Amino acid sequence: MKAIQISQTGSFEVLEYVDVDIPTPGRGQVLVKVESISVNLTDVMVRKGIHPMMPPLPTIPGLDFSGVVESVGEGVTQVRPGQNVVAIGKKCYAEYALASAGSVIPTPEGIDMDAAAALPVNYLTAYHMLHTMGHVEAGQTILAYAAAGGVGTAIIQLAKLAGVTVIGLTSSDGKARYTKEQGIDHIINYKTENVTQRVKEITDGKGVNLILDSVAGEAFNRNFEMLAPLGQIIWFGMAAGVPPENLVEQFASNFEKGAGVRVFHLLYSVAEPYPDLMAQSIETMVKYLTEKKIEPHIHERIPLSDAARAHEMLENRIVTGKLILKP
Repeated sequence: MKAIQISQTGSFEVLEYVDVDIPTPGRGQVLVKVESISVNLTDVMVRKGIHPMMPPLPTIPGLDFSGVVESVGEGVTQVRPGQNVVAIGKKCYAEYALASAGSVIPTPEGIDMDAAAALPVNYLTAYHMLHTMGHVEAGQTILAYAAAGGVGTAIIQLAKLAGVTVIGLTSSDGKARYTKEQGIDHIINYKTENVTQRVKEITDGKGVNLILDSVAGEAFNRNFEMLAPLGQIIWFGMAAGVPPENLVEQFASNFEKGAGVRVFHLLYSVAEPYPDLMAQSIETMVKYLTEKKIEPHIHERIPLSDAARAHEMLENRIVTGKLILKP
């Protein structure tokens, strides 16, 4: 089969389009003939060698995809060959990919397979941060970094379903218009506006109940200034690196707020330790998609052989919503 392989870390050129063996499903595994592959920032970080949980090289990148069940391993009864499915797994920049049975969910006939591929990482990350960790309630206000991206789009749509007011951060007028089309309540251009001041103005000085930070880096400390009492920050990405300051000092200087900081990684926080919860949440997202309660935005569909261009687009921050690779 054809696949994208990384033998060494580096720029876009290290993504090699190669022939590799079709994997064989083991006990509890499902082999899927891949139709659509979701491109995530995690894939870019692995390619560059900066992901905190780097796989051994050579490796095939990719985390979530949709397709048709080709075969199943021993003990698998949830799905059968020939079914359309959406899955979260690993090494899916390929014509065939493996996933554990608990992370493979059948999709109804007629569902858009590109939209289905956009669900697992982006929408489940948003869903579990909002509900499993954040316990958001109607009437609350949240702040989302990178609001025009794949996870940002999911946060907006799922938060609005929950009756939550969403403030988003983005870097351009074009992306701001896109977030408004998605239903965001307030959008702040962090390149031209004072983020902390704008959040305080929007919330009448009260601050937000939840901050979803996919960027971190030097701007992380300002999160404490924007939190309402008993608010929390969920840090789930490192686009700008690790915060440079001592967080204990930040807690001490904001002691009266009772602020909470948590970190989140979909695979290691939910998928691996709680497979039943993972399966239930995938089913919920498929149901929302079928009922048109959510609508992933596909920025562009790109041939798998041109994965380097997809990575370049994502890294250059010109993408709204989701990029999809097609084997």
